[in-house]
Amino acid sequence: MKLILVGNPNCGKSTLFNALTGAHAKTGNWHGVTVGETVREAVLCGERAEIADLPGIYCEDTYSMEEEVSRRAIQSGKYDLAVCIADALTLERSLGLLKSVLRQRKNTALVITMCDLLKKRGGHLNERALSERLGLPVLCVDAHSGKDIKKLRIFLWEHMRRKGSQIPQREIDASVLDGIYAAGTREENIFFKLFYSKYFALPLFFAAMLAVFFLAFAKNMPGVLLKDLCEVLITDICGERLALAVESTGAIVAAEFVRSLFSGTGMLLSFVPQIAILYLALFLMEESGFMSALAFMTDGLFRRVGLTGRAAFSILMGFGCSAAAILTTKGLENKQIQKRVILILPYISCSAKMPVYLTVLSAFFRHPFAAIVGVYFAGILLSFAAALVCSKLYRGEEEFVMEIAHPQIPSLRVVLKSLLFSIKQFIIKIATVVSAFLIVMWLLLSFSFSFRYVGVGSGDSMMAIVCKGIRFLFYPMGITQWEIALSAVSGLIAKESVAGMLAVFYGDSIAAQMSAASAIAFVVFIMTCSPCISAIAAAAREVGLRCAVGFAAAQTGIAFLASYAVYGLLAGGAAAACALCLLILLAAAVLFLIRRFQHYEKISRTKRAKIKRFHGRNVRARFVCLFAPSSGERNKSKRKEGQRKRTLASGR
Repeated sequence: MKLILVGNPNCGKSTLFNALTGAHAKTGNWHGVTVGETVREAVLCGERAEIADLPGIYCEDTYSMEEEVSRRAIQSGKYDLAVCIADALTLERSLGLLKSVLRQRKNTALVITMCDLLKKRGGHLNERALSERLGLPVLCVDAHSGKDIKKLRIFLWEHMRRKGSQIPQREIDASVLDGIYAAGTREENIFFKLFYSKYFALPLFFAAMLAVFFLAFAKNMPGVLLKDLCEVLITDICGERLALAVESTGAIVAAEFVRSLFSGTGMLLSFVPQIAILYLALFLMEESGFMSALAFMTDGLFRRVGLTGRAAFSILMGFGCSAAAILTTKGLENKQIQKRVILILPYISCSAKMPVYLTVLSAFFRHPFAAIVGVYFAGILLSFAAALVCSKLYRGEEEFVMEIAHPQIPSLRVVLKSLLFSIKQFIIKIATVVSAFLIVMWLLLSFSFSFRYVGVGSGDSMMAIVCKGIRFLFYPMGITQWEIALSAVSGLIAKESVAGMLAVFYGDSIAAQMSAASAIAFVVFIMTCSPCISAIAAAAREVGLRCAVGFAAAQTGIAFLASYAVYGLLAGGAAAACALCLLILLAAAVLFLIRRFQHYEKISRTKRAKIKRFHGRNVRARFVCLFAPSSGERNKSKRKEGQRKRTLASGR
């Protein structure tokens, strides 16, 4: 048996889905959390059923790409029970979708959430009377109550085998709620007034981000203290003791392997406290409804660079994981806007890049807090600049339609559950993907092609011989070591691998391997280069493999050029700055001329016209326009034609 959960955006579908199936689907107090169909199995009174969580939709007339997913699923009829989820606070608005679902003449039930908030507003709902008027099974539930979820399992099990033909199509309108439902009084609480104030929302966001960075990266703050403690426990105590124990048995090579593995993975796992602080801030914004308010308040700013406020959701998600952020772009209204957001997301520093920044910048700054903040905000500014450029490449307009979330105090239980799940996912990734990569790299770096042990970092190892050619790409950054070049390239697998490889090669002595200018150029390269392979795969799923690979290649090329320019400015001084300014002006002039000559319409080709032969000579369009009438002549001819028509009309 298959059940589908349908409803308006932000009505609690994913929360019920998680409670029924034990899944960890993304939830949040904002519009458009779910952007694709998620299917899991659940046990309802001992019987297995397949439950599908669909994106939010208002009616059959779809507005965005995510709504199209739900429309197709509803109209397919490939389900045994359609469970319409309705928000008790906006029950009247949910009736339109219920009416659309009933047109499919399939088994349907209505589940109403957030009845506790309805009572707090002074509203009421007669569940039994509504069921009688609709002729449908109706149940009110609290998604966070175990008792109510048990009732919901029984309710679904009882009704999922009913025959859809027994449910006739009804004319449903607001009159069915007369006398049995009242929405109560909606008062704008202090959260609502502050969140949607243009003088408070954006300053609050920047102040909150600064506070998060301060707690995570400033000296003697919880993030740094806990990081140092974890690094000592994992690397210096556990790793070294295990290596000494192995070395005492005479296995010298095995002991070196243990040291290398723990220096890489241990260093990455020590960043868990700082990543936890970053994720905690994001989850608090999601659950409180502040993310929805931020999207509303920043719409005007985003429109100036060719985006809308809905892009704020994906950008904020990008601080956690680029791959997850790319998947949320399906909530945008058209493919052109989606491509723009996917192109700019790599410039938003995800949590995987944070260990790289700290590893490199901590070696050159006694207090890396200011440097880390500068890198993150530089990424935001760069993403806005990229969005402005992309708006010229991928043209497309969209209307900004978004449901404002109800501001609320975040549930500590929900926030901690999401936080623990995200931290668990990070640890699993380090313990599996990154560790496996480091093990393979250690073998290739420690043995020659004749399988003779040469030690990590030896120029005779297999990887050293293969990768020595890569270092030439990093020469313009002032970096000549193939080890650093290999570390940077390993970021294509996972950005955490960059910091892990640097730890394997150099440990804490990275400052002796590059200058400050080279270190900053290296950080710029990591900040602007292609995302990891999982993010590329997510982009391929949304816009196609060819487009995703093209984006990654373009971003990597831009990253090399940007890092070259930064190193040239820092190492070359005023002369390099002047040369860079001249290059920028020259590039701007070339783009202006290209746009100037491409401002003409194409000439249509006909079979018998001479224009066909003219185009057959591959003559550029700018020469064609020499033979076209000028704008003044065209306007003059239009005025004459209009005057002739008026004369004929007056003659009649």
